[in-house]
Amino acid sequence: TSNTVVALTLSASDDYGVSSYYASESSTTPASSDSGWNSVTSSTSYSADVSFTLSSASSAGNHSRTVYVWFKDTAGNVSTSVSDGITLVVSDTTVPSSPTININSGASSTSNTVVGLALSASDDYGVSSYYASESSTTPALNSSGWNSVTSSTSYSATVSFTLASASSAGNHSRTVYVWFKDSAGNVSASASDSITLVVSDTSVS
Repeated sequence: TSNTVVALTLSASDDYGVSSYYASESSTTPASSDSGWNSVTSSTSYSADVSFTLSSASSAGNHSRTVYVWFKDTAGNVSTSVSDGITLVVSDTTVPSSPTININSGASSTSNTVVGLALSASDDYGVSSYYASESSTTPALNSSGWNSVTSSTSYSATVSFTLASASSAGNHSRTVYVWFKDSAGNVSASASDSITLVVSDTSVS
């Protein structure tokens, strides 16, 4: 595959019901209480196709990837692992370029926490997702905050974003950061824009 996002076809059986699964590129058996378990509707014969993000590679070429999976039943018993391997073919190590963000068409202030973000970026192989946040910390490749888009070499769109609210009246500065990711898992540098959130009334009636 040339895409870090792959589909895992999973199945397991349990007399009392398979209740969750754990997928990882580490062969270490997870603890029953580990946060990486994914809950499923309990079934004595579980099967499903689920999405998984492989670790990316920093260099072009063929990279071996092995995914391990465990299943857990309702009593907390963890199965032995099963695994499958795939080769991640990386021909693109260039991050998306020219990332831009513009809040509410360049407005200096807003009284509404819901704003519009005009986003754009370019990539020779196609921008596949974006991540918008008020945190300046670069997101992980498999963070749940990535928003998938139709892959495009020249991506642009206006999307909705909810600013953090304020507990007091007055002017509150808000900065939104955005990153773009291509299908090879390369993440762009961040772009940011700021706007003033004007809160005139925080009282309740």
